[in-house]
Amino acid sequence: MSYSRRFFCVGETVFDIIFKNSKPLDATPGGAMLNTAVSLGRLGMDVYLVGDYANDPVGDIIDSFLNSNNVSTRYVTRYDDALSRLALAFLNNKNDAEYSFYKIRKDEKAYLHFPEPDENDIVLFGSFYGIKEEVRPELIQFMNRCIEKGSLIVYDPNFRRNHLKIKDQVFPFIEENIQFSSITKGSDEDFMHIFNTSDSLEVYEKVRKLGSKILIMTANSRGVQVHTPDFSKHYSANNIEPLSTVGAGDSFNAGLLYALHNTCFTQKDLLSLQEKDWDKLMTTAILFAESVCMSFDNYISIDFAGKLRI
Repeated sequence: MSYSRRFFCVGETVFDIIFKNSKPLDATPGGAMLNTAVSLGRLGMDVYLVGDYANDPVGDIIDSFLNSNNVSTRYVTRYDDALSRLALAFLNNKNDAEYSFYKIRKDEKAYLHFPEPDENDIVLFGSFYGIKEEVRPELIQFMNRCIEKGSLIVYDPNFRRNHLKIKDQVFPFIEENIQFSSITKGSDEDFMHIFNTSDSLEVYEKVRKLGSKILIMTANSRGVQVHTPDFSKHYSANNIEPLSTVGAGDSFNAGLLYALHNTCFTQKDLLSLQEKDWDKLMTTAILFAESVCMSFDNYISIDFAGKLRI
């Protein structure tokens, strides 16, 4: 590749504790954007996490884990006299997860340290920090700079059921985030919570009216739907028996970003992609998601990454 490409993953970090049958199975650093960043780091990409956690033992675990997986913490904020976030993931009989979140505890205001973007960067943002009023002014400034520079922006709302109680308050933020994005990617459950529909065409009409011209909607075992102004296609998922779906959507994002990187697509190229291009992108993204479903990790394994890098 003749130019340098950086990945910025913007969002909150948590420490995930996974339960099955009321017993803990595993514990690992998590958060949607962290999960994607770790997968990209294991692939040797130039990836940065834009997030925060505390100067506490859990924060030390997260920090060490990121650095050991080639994720730069240059743009991570750490708080003194605070406790890092926890997320408890409870697996049901189908190994799908329901979450309970324990917020970061700190005395000072939340603050994210944003980079200066350029046209070759890919930026992924969303989840709770995509709608958190406390960090929104700085986030909007960063998004506007990304648009000015021509960065490729992917928005994944990750709008969970437990966010419904604040939906009316944050809905304008979600709409604005969609306006910023080159690609809007979310699950059918996300869009049911946001727009009260999981029909991909209805969702695409809403997204397109807001200014985002590409929609990717995932639906677990029911596959993936892609809509662009000139192209629509459904991609089937393989029939697998997942151990856990925690991190599947985040790994899908990693596969999408990795495939965009490998095919040299920039923001300017997106609307000219052909069916064969989308076939490559979705095949890679689905492969990443399915790989993670076969483990209790939130990210692709080091072995899986190693095979791709050969």
